[in-house]
Amino acid sequence: MSRRTWPAQIVCEGCVRPATSLSAARYRQSLTVDTSTRPGAPATPARPARFAIALGVAIAAGVYVWAYARANPDFVSDFDQVWAAARGLWTDRDPYKLVGPRGAFLWKWPLYYPLPALLIASPLGLMPVVAARVTFAATSAGLLAYALSRDGYARLLTLLSISFVTAVELVQWSPLLTAGMLLPSLAWTGVAKPNLGAAMAAYWSSRQAVIVLAIGSAALIAISFLVQPNWAEEWWANVRSAPHFVAPILRPGGVLLLVVLAKWRRPEARLLAALACVPQTPTFYDHVFVFVVPRTTREALTLVVLTFAVYFAVAFAAPFTSFQQWGDFVATATTVFVYAPAVIMVLRRPNDGPAPRALEWLAARVLPASRERA
Repeated sequence: MSRRTWPAQIVCEGCVRPATSLSAARYRQSLTVDTSTRPGAPATPARPARFAIALGVAIAAGVYVWAYARANPDFVSDFDQVWAAARGLWTDRDPYKLVGPRGAFLWKWPLYYPLPALLIASPLGLMPVVAARVTFAATSAGLLAYALSRDGYARLLTLLSISFVTAVELVQWSPLLTAGMLLPSLAWTGVAKPNLGAAMAAYWSSRQAVIVLAIGSAALIAISFLVQPNWAEEWWANVRSAPHFVAPILRPGGVLLLVVLAKWRRPEARLLAALACVPQTPTFYDHVFVFVVPRTTREALTLVVLTFAVYFAVAFAAPFTSFQQWGDFVATATTVFVYAPAVIMVLRRPNDGPAPRALEWLAARVLPASRERA
């Protein structure tokens, strides 16, 4: 775990085909966020308004990261390891030897990012570290704001959550990857964190997003092998040594999250099921993904408040005797206060939506109800 201050200092569109029972137009309307606060208010912001919102959020995030660095000159963000590794690529240094407990860039953990992630960040390796932080955080936050406003204003409440604030402060990848999940043109960013990339893929019904992910990932992986042929072996050895990468379903009560598969036709249901199954670091910032679930202002605000519940639960339970104890508590609190409420939101909705053809084919042969509808 990197050195952190507040809020972490307290601890050591297109779809393949719609379901036959729901037209494509009706399903799209069912996904549209109900953001109207007065009669006649537009459900979906105009594109210029979305650009303006995204620009404002990007500037605010960049200023925050810059001001925080000025006020805390000894602060080390989570992005610094990526910046150091990307910088090393420009001088032909092995990033997996450069970053780590015994590396020239001292870090508590080995480098867990695959080389494609470092290639994505490589232009930032030419900048000073604070400038790189500001650029990455501002770009990620702006793209997330633009993506969240696609169906209305309600999901923009994500920007008030502890999840988003922590992600910006620590300069984490979750805002960028969430934007990549909602904007097919950015689907290729999923290769930066393959575990979360798998969850992103579960969300998609759009063939375009899958193609972008496949082509982008293949290109970045191929370039990675050209740059450093043995990177995959070194990266996998580091990942396998990590004691804290645990799937939520393997933690107490986590397997109950799979009940959301009762609504498997809905993309948000598949996302939650995938997030429950992929190994994750117990954190505050990856909760950003869950904010694709809300459809109304009330649901979004509920999740915002519940992210604060996770934060204060951890604060009141501190101090912890070890990182393992802290991680176990954060993971349990996340399941109770974030994942479980999101699952309840989804279970209240009909099992309708544009599922991938392969999933429809499989369900038609396994589930009698699906066979009748296919």
